[in-house]
Amino acid sequence: MKIFYTLITLVALSASGSHAQTVYTVNSNGNYSANCNNCTFNIKSGVILTINNTGTCNNCTFNGGSIDIKKDIVCQPCTFSNNTITMNNQALNPNAGTTSFTNVNMTVRGSGAITANTPVIITNSVFTFNDNAYFSNNGGQLDMTGSTFNLNDNAYFNANAGPVNLKNSKIFAGNGLLSSRAYVKINGPVLNVYDNSSGIVLGNNNNYYFNWSTFNSIGNNKTYTTTYPSTPSTMNCGGPGQNACGMWSAPTVFGPATFGSNGVTGISSTLAVLLTGFTINASNTNSISLEWSTQQEVNSSYFDIQRSANGSTWDKIGSVAAKGYASNLTHYIYTDNAPLTGVAYYRLKMVAADGKQAYSEIKTVHTSLLKSISCFPNPSVDNVNVSVSGVTGGWSVKLISQSGILLQENKAAANSTMVSVNTQQYPRGVYILMVVAADGTEQNTKLMIAH
Repeated sequence: MKIFYTLITLVALSASGSHAQTVYTVNSNGNYSANCNNCTFNIKSGVILTINNTGTCNNCTFNGGSIDIKKDIVCQPCTFSNNTITMNNQALNPNAGTTSFTNVNMTVRGSGAITANTPVIITNSVFTFNDNAYFSNNGGQLDMTGSTFNLNDNAYFNANAGPVNLKNSKIFAGNGLLSSRAYVKINGPVLNVYDNSSGIVLGNNNNYYFNWSTFNSIGNNKTYTTTYPSTPSTMNCGGPGQNACGMWSAPTVFGPATFGSNGVTGISSTLAVLLTGFTINASNTNSISLEWSTQQEVNSSYFDIQRSANGSTWDKIGSVAAKGYASNLTHYIYTDNAPLTGVAYYRLKMVAADGKQAYSEIKTVHTSLLKSISCFPNPSVDNVNVSVSGVTGGWSVKLISQSGILLQENKAAANSTMVSVNTQQYPRGVYILMVVAADGTEQNTKLMIAH
């Protein structure tokens, strides 16, 4: 095992024995050789741990922070939690046990690859594969829950083992651009789609889905096939650059198309928008700004901003045009210059080009708090003090990144009107301070951290 101890500090050992867990706290940017047995790395927010030597990690856990994989790594197994991971032209190979990813945002570029020879569990995570990168599932069951695969450019997903289980999860092959030849190939295993929000979306007529076996709609108790003589097997065939498909040919279906709980349908039957980071920000001028981002857009048209005084009856107060097709993070903003007095509810109505609709989660704000919250200093270097007045009962302050990730939460002491938030460990940039009252209402304001 090779660790640079000036940057990675050993803080604890578990009970003695051959399976003792070694725990490291990573407080500053450092390098790791990838050879380790029974190791846990707790990476501080804003810190990058670089894997700079090819190696094998036996029973390793990586918590928090950022990981830059610059050399091939074998996991036997690995657990990744609350990480941002980047990998260019390298390989991550789960090779024993079950490797899991929870609350992970991972980007793979170039010829980078995740080749899993064992089961993999992915929860509340976003994986983006660009260029010729790919995910190959060769070792058993793949479980995706609340997660997304974005296959851009010529990236692909290949499964030689399974089943592949999608639960509130989607795999996007292409982003609608004809330059993308991304594809999904399930070479024998079964695909299980568990709910209406799950499935595989093909963005254009050069993106395809291939599967010798069936895909099953678990909720509807239906089974579909892409092999002859199934009608879907001839969908969108014969376009420029496409292979032949249909009668007596390989079970290939080209896009635009969606594979979901209702079988194989045109892409117009789905609204393929991955919404992230929806927040409400209060200003000192008695206005409220709504900010949100999309991680992926296919066929989107516009967003209606809706407001309610009771959470059940909604009024449209504005509209923002959508980008339409996007594979990268896209930011949007709308300002309500005449907010309601008292509690107000906001939501986004997302509309596709063909009129299909979906709704965001509901956000609540207590507009009477607009002038009663202050934070200083702003910009902040080491700490920011959040002061409130007129708030009864307990309250707390949350520090949130622009992408919607909760970084810190501090509860006010009994009868206190001020909370101090430590900002020293976070990189320079714009953040969100959310004040949450005892009745569940919340109000946001922007914070600049300037080191």
